[in-house]
Amino acid sequence: MSNPRAVLISAGALIDGSGAPSLRPGAVLIEGDRIHSIGAHIDAPVDVTRIDFPDGTITPGLIDCHVHLSDAGLADASVQDRDAPGLRILRMAEHARRTLLAGFTTVRDVGGRDHLEFALRRAATEGLVRTPRLILAGKIVSMTTAGASSWPGMYRQADGASEVVKAVREQVAAGADVIKIMATGAVLAPGHERPTSAQFTREELRAAVDTAHALGLRIAAHAHGIDGIRRAVEAGVDTIEHGTHLHEDAGVAKEMAARGVFLVPTLKALAGIAEPEGPGVPEDMRAKAQERRSDRDRTFRLALEAGVPIAMGTDAATPFNRHGENAEELELMVSLGMRPLAAIAAASGAAARALGRDDIGVLAPGRLADVIVWNGMPHEDIRALRRAPIAVFLGGERVV
Repeated sequence: MSNPRAVLISAGALIDGSGAPSLRPGAVLIEGDRIHSIGAHIDAPVDVTRIDFPDGTITPGLIDCHVHLSDAGLADASVQDRDAPGLRILRMAEHARRTLLAGFTTVRDVGGRDHLEFALRRAATEGLVRTPRLILAGKIVSMTTAGASSWPGMYRQADGASEVVKAVREQVAAGADVIKIMATGAVLAPGHERPTSAQFTREELRAAVDTAHALGLRIAAHAHGIDGIRRAVEAGVDTIEHGTHLHEDAGVAKEMAARGVFLVPTLKALAGIAEPEGPGVPEDMRAKAQERRSDRDRTFRLALEAGVPIAMGTDAATPFNRHGENAEELELMVSLGMRPLAAIAAASGAAARALGRDDIGVLAPGRLADVIVWNGMPHEDIRALRRAPIAVFLGGERVV
């Protein structure tokens, strides 16, 4: 029987996203919104649409596990704080569009502004805009903190276990798919807030984790300092965001590896703050980032050595960390010792596991047909992913 929605894509190579060696050549057969089969060669009916890229490489749609679509990567985000919500959501749609055109078909937004991200997702569902798949956290749950003043509308401050439970439930009621909590201070916060300082108590962290897990959601913990990382891992979080000072306690890294707690290292974020491309980053924030560059690198290498699962995330929206340039994170990961195939897996199969998704991230029968074709061989030179892809399929629909 003829299937007008069947597409056979062939290329010089195929990377399935699992970390396995590439196939040369490679092909993927899409039927509707799902992958039917993959292989070096696929026998398909004569009436399928055939697209061949002999010098290209097929990969799964890439996944960025840590973005903030509400902000633009400016040196000082506060210059847009008074903009009308309508203008901000139009910018969010543009940020999402750039990300999709760069080959990232799924993003986890771990802190929006005033819940506008839920409106963006509805607009995408209604076909008004085209975005990657959006996994949304709503507002970041934090203790009363100076950091909230830096990002109006992004934080839900809560003190005490009962208030934390309420804050988590509010995000779920708004439509959150994941919960984000602050286990330590932040770099992009007023100078007296220290990234090394633990914030929520163990009781508060446990309340957040138990509430999220009971409602079927995973939970991500922003954590720079080792005390906050340790508390968050003990509480049972699913991902550690940044993890800058993890290298200070190899035992915590081993515990993360044993429990399957993912590290989302966001290497690019510190780079853009510590050595900005232009003026505008406050000196106290720049100094905090510069202090942590070597910590960041030591932690990443320890995580590789200890077998901590790593998922790619950019923290796109921090200074000079722009949407659509997400693949630069993979170059940094490779520069610190990760193999290109493993880095690609960190942005595909491993990232999907970090998100708790078994329908994306790997090219395999039955998975959603998020498929990208790149010029060149990124498993040999990761820089190939910085160039715009030559084809992007989202759920079987070609968007590039």
